[in-house]
Amino acid sequence: MINQKNIVITGGNRGIGYGLLKIFSKEHNVIITVRNKEKGEKTLKKFKNSGNILDYVVMDVDSNKMILSSREKIKEKLGHVDLLINNAGIFIKEHNLQAIETSDETILKTFNTNTLGVLRMCKSIVPIMPNGGRIINVSSGMGQLDDMESGFTAYRLSKTSLNSLTKILSEELSNLGIKVNTICPGWVRTDMGGDNATLSIKESASHIFAFALNDEFPNGQFLRHGKRIPW
Repeated sequence: MINQKNIVITGGNRGIGYGLLKIFSKEHNVIITVRNKEKGEKTLKKFKNSGNILDYVVMDVDSNKMILSSREKIKEKLGHVDLLINNAGIFIKEHNLQAIETSDETILKTFNTNTLGVLRMCKSIVPIMPNGGRIINVSSGMGQLDDMESGFTAYRLSKTSLNSLTKILSEELSNLGIKVNTICPGWVRTDMGGDNATLSIKESASHIFAFALNDEFPNGQFLRHGKRIPW
């Protein structure tokens, strides 16, 4: 018998988030976050026969007000959240510039969404997450200090900072019985990853799904396809 979980996925209407929604919603209750009602309605129409709770909340992770408002809706629908997947992120097209040419605005906007947006979500969801709860932050190999290269300055900085945030949260939330890890989903054929990427959305989402509900779930680690990688 399936141990049904309550799951929240940010940015669940497209890309990896949508791939995760398709897999998790087969056996679990899932709420996704979307930028507007139209995207939410369009996404849910594809899952008319789901026997589980399946819904959306309109939210921008840049907005504390929207996140707190959405938490009440999530709590009303699910009661509690067993798994939070912080998938929403942005990639601004200033990536070909060197660091000294990258604008402050691009760096701050990317950091606000990719790093602070995750922290805002954790602040909101942790109070309704029980002992045994799990948080997965979707990062990138481009945030690895171990293999840092040039270019993509704003994105790299935001993901390296996200990795640091994951370590901090993993320590601070351990006394609540909540584990926090960050993952690299691989190079995936999405709007962000491009057509030349090596993985399909389905392949990447399947790896994340297998890791997310595995009995062996570490704490404070950086992983790709369930295997630890250097920070």
